[in-house]
Amino acid sequence: MNVIKVTKRKKIKKNKFAILLLLVGLALCAQAWWMPTKAWLAEILIQRSWHHFVQTGQAMKPWPWADTHAIASLNFARLQREIIVLDGGDPSTLAFSAGAVAPFNQPFSYLPFVVAGHRDSHFSFLTEVDMNDVISLTDANGHIQLYQVDNIEIIDSQKQKLTSAEASTESNSELILITCYPFNTIAAGGSLRYVIRAKPLA
Repeated sequence: MNVIKVTKRKKIKKNKFAILLLLVGLALCAQAWWMPTKAWLAEILIQRSWHHFVQTGQAMKPWPWADTHAIASLNFARLQREIIVLDGGDPSTLAFSAGAVAPFNQPFSYLPFVVAGHRDSHFSFLTEVDMNDVISLTDANGHIQLYQVDNIEIIDSQKQKLTSAEASTESNSELILITCYPFNTIAAGGSLRYVIRAKPLA
């Protein structure tokens, strides 16, 4: 009788452990599934807010609690890539797309238009951008400006502040793209930045 009870208890423990493992596995699968799904949904909502801005002239948040909105689009013709630029360069913005960094976030002003993005997501393709590539910038009013890449460099942000580098060209309206460097590394942080500059074409 005692042997039967002990056997039943062991079976119950094994069943509980199996259920626990199943639940943990399901939780991990759900988490792995949720991240790409969230990125996919965010991209759709950002596209929707951008098209709304273009059609109505009124900025619209991609989702109600967002603290940013789409302000421009960048098109890399040779690479067949387009990216919607959000307003702002803070982490919460860059988690969803590239962002225009204030005070250099006004398209077609006398200041450079500076766009930052993560090297492992939205700006991972910057390694494919070559000298003399043409990039088009479109604002919400439908104005289009073509830029040609004329400089690609790696800057140590601890030795040369990016804002200083940008300020040196304040008198013209070039396009500046910034991401962390090196690419394809698992190490977080670092002071190196990959900087692409493009001059406006008449």
